[in-house]
Amino acid sequence: MTTVLVVPSLKISGGTREALRLVSEMRQERQEASVLSMWHSPHAMAASAPVEHLSALPPRIRRAPMEFPLLMWRFRAWLHRTRLAAAPGSDRFIFTHYATVPLALLVPRAQRLFFVQDLEWHFVANKLLSGGIRAMLKRIYRTGRIVSANAYLTKALEAEGLPVAHELPIWADRFFAEGPSPSPSRGTDFAMVLRKGAHKRLDLYLDFIRRCHEAGRSVTVITPEDDIADQVRHQVANCLLRPSAEAMREAYAHSRCFIHLSDHEGFGLPPLEAMGAGCVPVCRDSGGVRAFMQTEALDGLLLSSDMPAERVFETATALLADPARLDRLSQISRELFTDGLSRCADARRHLVHALQ
Repeated sequence: MTTVLVVPSLKISGGTREALRLVSEMRQERQEASVLSMWHSPHAMAASAPVEHLSALPPRIRRAPMEFPLLMWRFRAWLHRTRLAAAPGSDRFIFTHYATVPLALLVPRAQRLFFVQDLEWHFVANKLLSGGIRAMLKRIYRTGRIVSANAYLTKALEAEGLPVAHELPIWADRFFAEGPSPSPSRGTDFAMVLRKGAHKRLDLYLDFIRRCHEAGRSVTVITPEDDIADQVRHQVANCLLRPSAEAMREAYAHSRCFIHLSDHEGFGLPPLEAMGAGCVPVCRDSGGVRAFMQTEALDGLLLSSDMPAERVFETATALLADPARLDRLSQISRELFTDGLSRCADARRHLVHALQ
């Protein structure tokens, strides 16, 4: 059996990285797996499996509704072509994003899996459109098997009346804890990752950066978005546009705190990656971050989602003013990261075998 991972594109993101990681783990277990991308990203992540594209165009949100009927037709033609070369029912499809979910209607129910890394209706600010996406996802999710990314999402999906067949726990890559020992001085005050999307709350990040700039606090920004980089570059100490993993690890290792301000995340990998390098996370409670921050050891660092922006800034700067506590939390962050690695790896191996 061949597993086909269906993604909107291979655009740089945590969700794409985790989907490709699943394919890599399957191939390591000698399972056949490939990737089918709806659009062709100009800044694509590398995949360890064969990749095909339904469109040569880059993904654009405004253009997507007009292109979708053609993509559905091309997916149907692709299915017909591949079925001629394989026995019927020999493929299994894992749909990874709300844009891919309608394509599931073109494959038999027994071959549908949905890898859910977030409650994706939160991606859309318009309440009417968000409600429509929520209804569509729930209707189609019920026609296949759901694989959730962590216990928080499993609970949230079950609260929506959606049974979860498997849980594939996410954890940041061991790589982020394997760099050279960071300098005790850590020359940058704050690190953060800025992305587009209403739930990512770029407005809160810009407010935080403004406050840092006025207070003389140094900030490192990591972003895959050219326009965001242009917007903040003049206010921060470092702006890394689509950096390598090595550059991200170095940025974390030289920063004292990682700031996370999203309204909602199914997981929230960047603060956990930062913890691997001993960078202390200060996070608004976006949901998924509870998987690694809802612990007594990090008490006071998981902030209420309705905390005012000025209080978030005050909390973060107060932490910097207590070097002894910051050093202790840096060590605790690294230990929590390492402890989670083995638990997550065991659970993922079990699931990959279960999918054989």
